Amino acid sequence: MKKLLSIQEIERSRWPNRFQEAFGENLVSAFLYGDCLEEGFSALESPWTVAFILKNVSDEDLQKLADWSGKARREGLEFSYVFSSAEILSNLETFPLEFLEMSRRNKVLCGIAPLEGFTPKRETLAAQCLREWKAYLFHKRVAGIQSSDLRELSPLLSGIFYLKCGNYPESMLQVLEAFPELKSATKLLDELESLITREL
Repeated sequence: MKKLLSIQEIERSRWPNRFQEAFGENLVSAFLYGDCLEEGFSALESPWTVAFILKNVSDEDLQKLADWSGKARREGLEFSYVFSSAEILSNLETFPLEFLEMSRRNKVLCGIAPLEGFTPKRETLAAQCLREWKAYLFHKRVAGIQSSDLRELSPLLSGIFYLKCGNYPESMLQVLEAFPELKSATKLLDELESLITREL
């Protein structure tokens, strides 16, 4: 069983039909999401991440995914989030950063585009960005990390870019061009805290 090495291979595989047949009308969307859509992703080194939105999530639905997980891993897929429509609606203001990324950076395998047209409230997005940034700095200090992998910060930096520029970045290069301060952790912290606190 060979690994699926491109989005096109996943789209042509049995997986989209399998999801559609298994969940039927309960399926809202099955989509690629997260690091696998970032620049520099290698399907030889890391799995494609598949997330789901269902009208309602049952134990039976979760068991189907658990039963498929071994086969999926062998083909280079990993199942991540499974949301119900109600869960998303009730958490839009709690996790605007995650839902912003999900709505802007995805590749639909079947169903509809997730959270199409979602626009977060600026003050809740700014508050979450500030929390995430401070948590990152805290853990970095505790662990004594000297350098950062910007892919690790991609959702946060994309959220801050959205606050600064009013649109979601198309690439990490666009983020780097908007934040020359990334070369200096101190300057970046000052810039980000200033930008975020203006929104609060």
